[in-house]
Amino acid sequence: MLRILILLLLAGPALAAPPRWAMPVLQAGMAAHARGDFVTARRDFGRLAAQGSAIAETMLGQMAAAGNGQVADPASAATWWLRAANRGYAPAQLALAQAFARGEGVAKDAGAAWVWARLASTHGDGPTAVRARALAGALQPGLDAATLTKLEKRRLAWRPWATLPG
Repeated sequence: MLRILILLLLAGPALAAPPRWAMPVLQAGMAAHARGDFVTARRDFGRLAAQGSAIAETMLGQMAAAGNGQVADPASAATWWLRAANRGYAPAQLALAQAFARGEGVAKDAGAAWVWARLASTHGDGPTAVRARALAGALQPGLDAATLTKLEKRRLAWRPWATLPG
């Protein structure tokens, strides 16, 4: 999993041109998280998030949601996921869709959940895309045709944030 995250950091929308220090910091943050050293993990992910790393923003969201080394804070988690989702990072888009679907950290909003799930299904691959398609499919029966038309226009108009220079 660590190797996949590192490749995503380098190849995905997380950083335009990652600085040389980014990979070792991500590795250190993931290792710290794995051993339960959440203070170090938060520091390392925070450093990367300040440079526009969607992976780091997503990890900070996961840590906030789970209460890793802090009181669980669903609103903070949703904020981090929104930042990463807006960079086009599918795992964050899925996490944000799930938050909207459940109303955790954000107001419950099936329409927003559907849009983010559909975006995740088109930007993700493997399990992320499958889970995103399933969530969008589960939400769709609760949305009328006119609403779905508006939401689809919103999805098609969505553009990722510009990536930050390394």
